Amino acid sequence: MTNQSPDQFENDLHNLLAACGVALVIFPHFPKTYAHGATFWMGRDKAVMMMTIRYSWADIFWFTLFHEIGHLLKHKRQLVILEGDIDDPEYLKMENEANKYAAEIFISPSEYTTFIKNNRFYKDDINAFATYLGISPGIVVGRLQKDGLIDPSWHNGLRNRFKWKSH
Repeated sequence: MTNQSPDQFENDLHNLLAACGVALVIFPHFPKTYAHGATFWMGRDKAVMMMTIRYSWADIFWFTLFHEIGHLLKHKRQLVILEGDIDDPEYLKMENEANKYAAEIFISPSEYTTFIKNNRFYKDDINAFATYLGISPGIVVGRLQKDGLIDPSWHNGLRNRFKWKSH
């Protein structure tokens, strides 16, 4: 799905998550926040995952999706987790766990270590690595930028911006 546009994957994504007991709600943004997502449970076996499309970068969308899935899989059901700027150590621990889960879902630590060890971050190298992994090259670029291995302005042509119809 990472190589598709929202109009190609959105219904499938909603259906796939619904089959797992997760209701996905996508909307423009959380007013007056910089949050990308939130999760909470309704009853014992129905989760709600809310995501914003405030930033239209596809790699940020996919990272946020799996970050929120990480919260659902790893953290207490009683919690409502709204992404934000909180200094609580327990909250920061949960955020780090969800970040790690999201970072590793598309690129395993061993594959990433091997890739970055070569220190070759040219367009062709990124495309080849993404093809090998079966993911969008924008996800690789976003990861390299986030980890400070390439400048935030590099290879943005490999990153996609989503255009959403219904939000």
